[in-house]
Amino acid sequence: MGKKKSILLISVGLVLFTGIAATSTTFAWFSTVRNASVSYSNAKVTTEDNNLSVDFLSSRNSSMSDSVSAGELVLGGFNKVTDISGDGLSFYKPAWTPFNSAVAYDIEAVGNSIADGYFVDFTLTISRGDTGTGGMMIYLGENTSIKPMNQLLNVDVQTVKATRLAIINYDDGSSVTGEEQVKLIYAPEHNGEATYKCLKVNASSSAYGFDGYEIATLTNVKDDAFITYNTNEDAVAAGEVAIADLSETTESEDVTVRAWLEGTDAEALNAAIGGVFTIELDIYGLTV
Repeated sequence: MGKKKSILLISVGLVLFTGIAATSTTFAWFSTVRNASVSYSNAKVTTEDNNLSVDFLSSRNSSMSDSVSAGELVLGGFNKVTDISGDGLSFYKPAWTPFNSAVAYDIEAVGNSIADGYFVDFTLTISRGDTGTGGMMIYLGENTSIKPMNQLLNVDVQTVKATRLAIINYDDGSSVTGEEQVKLIYAPEHNGEATYKCLKVNASSSAYGFDGYEIATLTNVKDDAFITYNTNEDAVAAGEVAIADLSETTESEDVTVRAWLEGTDAEALNAAIGGVFTIELDIYGLTV
């Protein structure tokens, strides 16, 4: 019988600051200033089922810290980020020409090993105390969201519209030995987009006037509300994407979370500068 086993809640508060662009723009990329400052505080993880646990494993952010208190895992730190573009695995940042903010003189690959200055990154190990019969699939539940810190502040509301969140797992379950796989990218605001874009390498194309790149279409974006299902059969029938698979012989899997400001998004405008947003990940397991 399918049974909902547990629910976890991860809350990450992100504060975004940056300088005002030299000139306002009507296309995406909210600033020509390279560095923006982001602080994230109190990533709290709790579980209602002692059989399922989440532990902090690693981060590409150098100042990430973790502690356990009263049964809660708390992540914290301070990092600087800027608006970038990517598919969750590879990220790029254009360097704009001085007199035309829509044309780049260079495009740099960023965050390949260190996320500082570009995005927030942390890896969690999701595990359960026993394998049971049939295994367990792990999903994001109905409380998963990205929200403005203050819904009454337009700058906070605007920032959320350009955020992206990638959930990444690994072909062998290990972030040390496995190959990264993007399970889904979450875009919290639909804003009428028919498709979602990102900057990618393409030797035969050009982007922002610079050869070797293209503005590609993403195919794995979720922009509707998450739903918590009572059985794995219901989740599968609805096409829900499992972020981890704890089979009968698999007791744990690593899952990486990456959050960034997507520069190609039409809402990545100067109105988002100084915005604050929060992330909530509602993680639960369904027996198979």
